[in-house]
Amino acid sequence: MPNLSGFYFVAGRECFSSPPLLLLHGSGRSEAELIPLADEVAPQRPYMSLRGGVEWDDGFAFFRRNPDRSLDYDDLREQTALLCRFLDSTIEQRLLRQSPILLGFSNGAIMAASIMHTRPDLASGAILLRPLSPAPGEAFPSIPDLPVLITAGENDERRHPDDSALVKTQFENCHADVSGYVLPTGHCLHESEAGLIRDWLIQKGI
Repeated sequence: MPNLSGFYFVAGRECFSSPPLLLLHGSGRSEAELIPLADEVAPQRPYMSLRGGVEWDDGFAFFRRNPDRSLDYDDLREQTALLCRFLDSTIEQRLLRQSPILLGFSNGAIMAASIMHTRPDLASGAILLRPLSPAPGEAFPSIPDLPVLITAGENDERRHPDDSALVKTQFENCHADVSGYVLPTGHCLHESEAGLIRDWLIQKGI
């Protein structure tokens, strides 16, 4: 497993030319978590699956939470800067031959949104599964027509119904091409979610 700028990652299907998926797992998980989803969603698309840089529970996360489970925004900003430097390096060294589509779940979805808030030029789109806003009181930079998919669970015990709505509104306000869905599930992925993501990628032509 390569290590670049402090991040471990697994890469696959580099022979294909479509925009790669950058896989960002949930908290307490690892770089292996989202590879099966990538296999189901886009079996002919390159991917790079990262391991979060923060040890968390029995696995890893991309940033820390406070003891009350609220987001540690200072750590999120710091970890986002590190990850953006990593992405700059991967693109410069042609490990990623074009800007990736960020695909994040939970902790990874918040990190993906934070990258979009900080350096949207590093992404060709974003798929945010169970996100929270990385900057609730701030505007996102203008990203006209950049495709963004947001999914929430209507029975998600870790999210308030307004959480995904706020993220969706922030992206709409910066003129992104936003699609949002609330699915009949909790925090876990719904059985229809892979097909929804696959159809969205085809529809957006990315």
